[in-house]
Amino acid sequence: MQERIDKEMEDKLRELRINIPVETKLQWQCDTRELETCISRLGDIVQEPVGVPKYSTFQTSTVATGKKGSGPGQLNSPQGVAIHEATNQIFVADCFTNRVEIFSGTGEYLNQLGVEQLDSPYSIAIHEENVYVSCLRRHTISQFTLTNMSLVRKVGGMGSNNGQFNYPCQLTTDPIGHVFIADSDNNRISVHDTDLNHLRNITHKSMAQPVDVKVSRNRVYVLCRNNNPCMHVLTLEGGKLHSLITCGQGMDVLFPYFFCLDSLNNFVISDEDTHTIRVFSPEGNLLHKIGTKRHQQGMLYNPKGIAITPNGRLVSLSNNKNYGLEIFY
Repeated sequence: MQERIDKEMEDKLRELRINIPVETKLQWQCDTRELETCISRLGDIVQEPVGVPKYSTFQTSTVATGKKGSGPGQLNSPQGVAIHEATNQIFVADCFTNRVEIFSGTGEYLNQLGVEQLDSPYSIAIHEENVYVSCLRRHTISQFTLTNMSLVRKVGGMGSNNGQFNYPCQLTTDPIGHVFIADSDNNRISVHDTDLNHLRNITHKSMAQPVDVKVSRNRVYVLCRNNNPCMHVLTLEGGKLHSLITCGQGMDVLFPYFFCLDSLNNFVISDEDTHTIRVFSPEGNLLHKIGTKRHQQGMLYNPKGIAITPNGRLVSLSNNKNYGLEIFY
C-alpha cells in the first residue's frame, strides 16, 4: 500500500515538470489591473536582504548525507528547504518520510518535527518562530511553533474555495508574516496571515500552474507553467506582466520549479534536468552555472529545493544516491 502511495506522489512530482524546447521564446504584455489591485491590497512588501554568494568561487560540500531511509539525518525524496535566519538552521521537507528534518548551518543533524502529523511535505517557509509546511497529498498547510516544536494548526483540504488548495507547492513569507502559497492546480497565489487565515488570492489569466513564489522589494515573483508550454518568472512592474527569464536560452532544456532570490534580486534556479544550479540577473541573463551531473558526494543530481543563508552560503537538496544536503562555500 505504501509503495503504491509513494508511486502516486512520484507521478505528481513528475507531472510538475514539463519539457521545454530549445530557445522557447515568450514575449508578451497584458493588462494587469486586477493583479495590480490584488497586490496593492497587501500593503508594502519588503524582503530583508540576504547575503550575496560569490558564485564564481563556490566549492561544494555534501555535509548531510546518509543511506536512503527514515533514520535521524537520513532523507528520502527531499524537496523544499528553508533557513531560519536567527539561528542559521536548515529545515528540509523530506517528502517520503513525512517529516521536516532540522540541521545546523554546517549540516549537523539536530532535530525533526511533524512526525505523524505531516503527509508528503513539499515546501517550508519560516517567519520568526513559525514554521509553515505545505503537504501535497492532503492539500494542506501546517503551522508549527519552534517554541516547543508542536503543531499549532492545519488548514486547507482539496478544493477551490478560499482557504482550500489543489496541490499547494512552494510557499514563502514576507517580513510581516503574510504567507504566500503557490496553489498550483487552482492557478493562483493564495495569501494568508500569520495564523493562516485566508486574506485574498492573486490570479491572472496568464498565471497557470504556479509552482514557486517569492516576494521582494514590493514585487511578487511567480514561477509557473502555462499552456504554451513554457515556464517563466512573472513580476508586476510598471503595470505590466513581464516574462523575466526566457526558458531554454543558452541550454538544451530547463526544468526550473525551485528558485530563490539573493539580495541583488538575482534568480538562483535549481535546474533538475541539467543537474545544475543556474544564476540569472534580474533582467534574465545567465550569470553563473554551478554543478555537474554526478551521483557522488559533493556533486549535484536532480537538485531540488534551494535557499541562501544570511552569510551568503547556498544550500541545495540533491537526490543523488546519498540524498545529500549540499552547502556551497
